[in-house]
Amino acid sequence: MTKQMTMTELKKKLKGMEQAELIELISSLYKADGMVKEILNSRFAGEGYQAEVLEAYKKKLKNEFFPKSMRKMPSLKAAKSYVSDFKKIGPVDMVMDLTLYYVECGTEFTNAFGDMDAQFYQDMVRMFEEFAHQLNVKGTKEHYETLKKRIRKLVHVASGIGWGYSEAIYEIYADIYKYDDDEDD
Repeated sequence: MTKQMTMTELKKKLKGMEQAELIELISSLYKADGMVKEILNSRFAGEGYQAEVLEAYKKKLKNEFFPKSMRKMPSLKAAKSYVSDFKKIGPVDMVMDLTLYYVECGTEFTNAFGDMDAQFYQDMVRMFEEFAHQLNVKGTKEHYETLKKRIRKLVHVASGIGWGYSEAIYEIYADIYKYDDDEDD
């Protein structure tokens, strides 16, 4: 099997192409691959398009956790793939929004249908840790202010859930709490 190009080799090849060749290449990728189409639309169509895509991904997550026919458990693998796919498309603030929404859906699911297994809660905690990391590393106080009520509601709604879930959610919340200068809200 022939070895694939490295990113450095690819960039070198692309730099050597004429503009018309690049346009043709990107156009053919746009036609051939749905993810490329979404990435380019998100990049060039702006915030309105990105907001619509975010809502579509939120709907996918909601349908995974709460399908019309509740005959199966949600596939956390599928749900995580929606978040992973959106990371390629959306800006950081919308990625944080969707990541938090994943945990909100999972928490709502367990509150609606009862105790889940330890793996379910571990997946929720890992996703909330990822959200907190995104907020702490790439986020701003404005991002936090936009999401603050949802974060606090999640902590409240998660309280009392077993397997150490509520405690883990609170501990993670405490790590992102640094954005609060006053507690008067």
